[in-house]
Amino acid sequence: MLKQLAVASAGIALAPSFISCSSKPSILYKNIIVTEEQDGLISLISETIIPKTNTPGASDVSVKQFCVKMIDDCLSKKDQEKFLKGLTQFDELAEKSNKKEFEAMDSAERVKFLTELDERKTEEDVDFFFNTMKRLTLRGYTSSEYFLTNVQGYKMIPGKFQGCVPVGNPS
Repeated sequence: MLKQLAVASAGIALAPSFISCSSKPSILYKNIIVTEEQDGLISLISETIIPKTNTPGASDVSVKQFCVKMIDDCLSKKDQEKFLKGLTQFDELAEKSNKKEFEAMDSAERVKFLTELDERKTEEDVDFFFNTMKRLTLRGYTSSEYFLTNVQGYKMIPGKFQGCVPVGNPS
């Protein structure tokens, strides 16, 4: 009897969480909420900025996760709101200027659109969003393990270790 009561009460307690599940779950960070569509758009923008060639692209070194984590942890609440507003406006601007969504464009159209957006000098939220994305994409890529070890030639300890070296002037 107690076992059945425990199962029934657990079911009642968990029922609202199952009912409130949407068909498109969002990714929850500490301070911001990013939907699956927005997550895909951020990934596509970073991959357009640094595409895969004979070297890994932004997606291959997890730049999108770096960007969103930096926005969640390091931007002020005001800037986070501005970024999310700009993210919403970004797709609207792409559709307005190219008659199709950013995801539907081919790679040449995406590059052209981002270049035009980069050359704009306005104070709109979409420009803040894109400049932040571009800056964080470059920072994320250049601080990735792949870039530091294969391109930059990073060494944990530069030079050769010599444990027994005379120091000072011998008299």
